[in-house]
Amino acid sequence: MARMRRSLSVLRRARRIPRAQWVAHWRTRPVEHDTVFYESTFGAGLVDSPYAIFRHLVGAPDLDHLRHVWVVADDLRRRRAREHLRALGLDGRRVHLVGYRTPAYFRHLATAGYLVNNSTFPGEFGKRSGQVYVNTWHGTPLKSMGYDTPGGALGAGNVIRNFLAADHLLSSGPYMTDTMYRGAYRLEGIAPGSVLEVGTPRTDVQVDATDERRRGVRDQLRTRGVALDGRRVVLVAPTWRGEAFADPRLDTDSVVGLVASLREVLGDDWQVLVKAHPVVHAQARDLPSLRAVLVPPDVPANEVLAITDHLVTDYSSILFDALADPGLPITFHVPDRAAYEQLRPLYLPVEELPGNLCATPEATAADVAEGGGRADRRRAWAERYAPFDDGHAAERVVDVVWRGRPPAVGRRVRLAERTHQGRRVPRLLIHGGSLQRNGVTSSLIALLGRLDLDRLDVSVAWGPARRAAPEAFAEAIDDRIRLLPKVGGLNGAKRVVWSRHLLQRLGADHRVVPMTALVRLLREEWVRCFGEVEFDHVIDFGGYSPYWALLMSRGVAPGNVRTHSIWLHNDLAAEVASTAEHGRTRAHHLAQVFGLYDRYDRLVSVSDSLSRVNERSLARYAGDASFRSARNVVDDARVRSLARADLEGLGLADEVVAALRDEDAVCFVTAGRLTHEKNQARLIRAAAAVRADGHDVTVVIMGSGPLEGELRALTVELGVQRSVFLAGQVANPFPVVAAADYFALTSEHEGLPMVILEALALETPVLTTAFSSVEGVVPQGCGVVVPRDDDAVRHAMMELVSARPAFTALDVDAYNATALDEFAAAVGLEEDTRAPAGPRPTGHT
Repeated sequence: MARMRRSLSVLRRARRIPRAQWVAHWRTRPVEHDTVFYESTFGAGLVDSPYAIFRHLVGAPDLDHLRHVWVVADDLRRRRAREHLRALGLDGRRVHLVGYRTPAYFRHLATAGYLVNNSTFPGEFGKRSGQVYVNTWHGTPLKSMGYDTPGGALGAGNVIRNFLAADHLLSSGPYMTDTMYRGAYRLEGIAPGSVLEVGTPRTDVQVDATDERRRGVRDQLRTRGVALDGRRVVLVAPTWRGEAFADPRLDTDSVVGLVASLREVLGDDWQVLVKAHPVVHAQARDLPSLRAVLVPPDVPANEVLAITDHLVTDYSSILFDALADPGLPITFHVPDRAAYEQLRPLYLPVEELPGNLCATPEATAADVAEGGGRADRRRAWAERYAPFDDGHAAERVVDVVWRGRPPAVGRRVRLAERTHQGRRVPRLLIHGGSLQRNGVTSSLIALLGRLDLDRLDVSVAWGPARRAAPEAFAEAIDDRIRLLPKVGGLNGAKRVVWSRHLLQRLGADHRVVPMTALVRLLREEWVRCFGEVEFDHVIDFGGYSPYWALLMSRGVAPGNVRTHSIWLHNDLAAEVASTAEHGRTRAHHLAQVFGLYDRYDRLVSVSDSLSRVNERSLARYAGDASFRSARNVVDDARVRSLARADLEGLGLADEVVAALRDEDAVCFVTAGRLTHEKNQARLIRAAAAVRADGHDVTVVIMGSGPLEGELRALTVELGVQRSVFLAGQVANPFPVVAAADYFALTSEHEGLPMVILEALALETPVLTTAFSSVEGVVPQGCGVVVPRDDDAVRHAMMELVSARPAFTALDVDAYNATALDEFAAAVGLEEDTRAPAGPRPTGHT
């Protein structure tokens, strides 16, 4: 089975090679500055705001030099699009159609001078110098989006990546700018592009529609199989259901029942049309009762609104488009209101919507028959939420983007700068490592929990990794911290992309590693991942990956990065030497990271003593980088909160819970990967010796690793298998640590282990060996530090069990204050606090 999985993985990678080569080839070709590349909803057709902008461009005499390329997903829609273009008098020489994700698609994505999209380009997209990207988005938000949805931060990665690449983000007005761009997608203080608050181009057709244009829409719908005559039209336009855009659903029973009720109540005076959201149109198309009333996805919804006499919707953003004509009545059909709002909270109170709320199909049909209501509220909503939808939004976009003029109506909003108390807020980009459940991730969570997010703008990036737990990480941190998960892979010729493996194996100084080409490749990768954001401080907090170490290093990021820092979490030379502990791959990777240290300004160890150890062993790699130290912060509030969980709910074996609750026995616990480096065997041998002397001692070992079988065998050999328990990986170890009498760490070498700080935060005394960086880790009176040998640990355990000395608690606040000062000094934040901000931005120009 494992061999089959590996074979399938190889085949999948092989299929991606030709596409990667297309992308790499076209990214070497010149940018065609007179070509405009349009995409709406992944190739749905000539629709939405990109189409409105296109119509204005092709009708402008001063812009007739432009060549236009449209993404249309399939053959049928391309045939219809060509017919439509011929009806507009446009031939194939001026307008070209390409399929979605075809070789031609990637060609124009890489070479078009102008890119216009109402959603997102795929992971391969990285904007090139000379390209101008206009993102129109596809709706003013009513329901929560991005970070504002439960668990939405992790799913927003490609959207944020596209927004950071965009030169212009379109907005219907201040509400959309603040709610969506500033709020839901966390662009405040970072986005290099500007927001154009000039209205929604797709609504122009509703305002400008002439009788002839309306007749054209009706004729188009009839030719597409929609039964349409001269009667009044009620348009049903529901949004999609489901927890994720990647898995949308249509509430088919509700739509079918609603259409039937409308037909029954309204009779022959009305015609019912249904416009499904593009991502669920295929589901609607399969319903026999909708075949003659379903609007095709490549017919713009706004053109249908131009012939609509009453709109029935739910939580769809089409309601904001409908406000372009405040006289159009709206009825809200919300049978699943409570369930939907729990899944996707709304930004605005549902009671204030500009139309009556109906929970049943019968009530909805009756409201339409009575003409709807809340006309005054519709006008007020139009003034507030669609202030610039006056029929000239596309013209204003074209003026700004193609003619270089300021908008005649509306404004241009800059989001890149944020100030606090008159000072510019510095931007930090932190590579968080693998986000596995380990000490590095714990220390990062603790640090992020203590940073002043009013004074700092913080983004965390990471790439996919085995055993990663990004959901747990996202849940543990403040939602003001921007998450930038790596989406997609490197663009570039495969020979260069594959050479990163040479970097990982041979190092930056090896003659066969093409470092110049790799750095050039990673400069493009930086822009693909982060756009042209100019960060002030870049930190590789992971510190173990050659790829990320190179990406975060000097000479890769655009702009003026003040400091590049990389974290050294351990006695790294000793860690590399112990290859058997982690396998040769990890040791090789870490050794090659050393060769990149001279591309950094600061090499930051997690204690002063560890910094001295690392400087002695790694100075030859450092170049002009300085060795610094910053102790790990402890998130005591989080640790104490998690420690309140019941032991019985952790999945522990009954005998483990019994040992922790046994008041007659003295219980030692430890946590960590089961490796020679952690040397849990030393703790087991010491416990066996103490028990042999007649003391009732138990040990709970949390963790997994390559030595699990060997350690279990040792407990049997020493006869302590009923008092020394290997509990395995425990997702929440803190109730165990809090329940124990002592926390023990018997390692050969460590960085600044978070487990010690977390134990002290729970007022559990510590017994630890004197690994090279232990100095200053255990404050006087909080525990015992002994030499790294079995006898020393045994004697210490005996003393603790027999004498039960009193210990003091760690002053966590004082410790953390010092640790934060050390962090600020290590990465250069002190310089930011001394430098006043420039002129405060006005928010618009």
